[in-house]
Amino acid sequence: MMRQTLVSASMVLLFGAVALACKAGGVGDPCIPNDEFSASYSGASEKGAQIEDRSFQCETRVCLVKHFRGRVSCPFGNEEGRSTPLLAEAYSGPDAKDCMVPGTDKKVEVPVNSQCKARKGHVYCSCRCDGEDSAAKYCECPEGYECKEVTRSLDPRLIAPGDKYCVKKEDKETDGYTCDLGCHEAPGGCGFTKNAYEF
Repeated sequence: MMRQTLVSASMVLLFGAVALACKAGGVGDPCIPNDEFSASYSGASEKGAQIEDRSFQCETRVCLVKHFRGRVSCPFGNEEGRSTPLLAEAYSGPDAKDCMVPGTDKKVEVPVNSQCKARKGHVYCSCRCDGEDSAAKYCECPEGYECKEVTRSLDPRLIAPGDKYCVKKEDKETDGYTCDLGCHEAPGGCGFTKNAYEF
């Protein structure tokens, strides 16, 4: 009996540790796309959107990358990917010139652009709230979000026509999704104190 209790307690602790490591979250919580755990991923493009429907960081399993540029885990990008030099006052730390694979000391091997100043918060947990599949289970968007079709996907296989996801209400559609100012060019580094994601 004692042995069974100890095994049960160990299993609870193990699953609890795994849950903490994954930083599960609901709609609106920040997420790092699974692609960023590869050293050969250069980052997303602001010209399109994509859905990651197997995100291990979201309770909903959906991480929305909506017209966002670069890597969430590297706000200033790296030297190879930036079009202009990094402002000295915009960062602290010796690793600002490089991007690292999240949670490791492995350097990203490809050029990475800096995040767009105006769209730095456009990667977050979402859920599918409507669509053409009558057998699917849809969610209800929380306050501050609306059920909208995510347009201009870079890969139409990722987002089915008619599918809608919970999107921040303040996220207004803009023509071309241009990026006039990167986080490394803005005073204060768009609020980042180092060239890495800070939860």
